[in-house]
Amino acid sequence: MDPRTPAPPKPMGCLGKALVWTMVFLLPVFTVVIGLFLLFEGLSGRDTLANGPVGTFTPVDKACNRGSCALEGTFTSDDGAVTRQDVTLRDATRIGSGDPLPTAVEGVRLDTGATRPTAYTADYLWQGAVLGGAAFAAFGPLFSVVLAVGARRYQARALAARGHGG
Repeated sequence: MDPRTPAPPKPMGCLGKALVWTMVFLLPVFTVVIGLFLLFEGLSGRDTLANGPVGTFTPVDKACNRGSCALEGTFTSDDGAVTRQDVTLRDATRIGSGDPLPTAVEGVRLDTGATRPTAYTADYLWQGAVLGGAAFAAFGPLFSVVLAVGARRYQARALAARGHGG
């Protein structure tokens, strides 16, 4: 045998097969769930920007994660009919953990049907959330198919190199 020729691949053992096929089945489930969550978040923002009550968001606190922060505060509609506490603001502008809380944000729309009250500014990019969610939901099943085909080809090549039937 030529020393430059690589050794034939070893067939996957029981643990390797279990790990690969677990990923093949669970990866699409997780990515579809996360993708649908993002997609519905974007659609909810779009609907709120079209139909939600307009008012002012007054920040009270910020919840920071990995350098960027989400503002939490109170929403009061312009006509005073709707007031909600513990509202999260969705905005295209990012606020850092060291930045001071902004003053009241006007022209905000409230999602009244949300489990957790959410307000959206006019510059909220709902299209990005919808496209990102749809892409994420499609990526998992596609990657799972590629992983399954690759695992089957690897196993067939490994068994053929060892002289076993496929």
